[in-house]
Amino acid sequence: MTQEQIKNAESVVKLALEIYADNQEKWDANIETITKEAFTELKLKGIHEMAAKRVKNEIDSLNKDLWEHQKAIDNLREYITFLESKISKLEHQLDEHDNF
Repeated sequence: MTQEQIKNAESVVKLALEIYADNQEKWDANIETITKEAFTELKLKGIHEMAAKRVKNEIDSLNKDLWEHQKAIDNLREYITFLESKISKLEHQLDEHDNF
């Protein structure tokens, strides 16, 4: 809901409350308080939704960064394994050369 729509709805509810009050000898004062609180929550709803969306986007971004780091670590482990294999082969060749 836009701020304009909320203001329009507030006007309608205020008028309805005034009509209700005029037609009642005694009415519950909490109705006005509850209505104000409800519209305050409605006004804040958009802010809360945007904040939640920003948090979700931040979480998604962090998850992507985490995945990239994990992938880099996996790549480094594979490279280390490759280098260890290469070292082992070279040591084996060196041992064979020394035995001749």
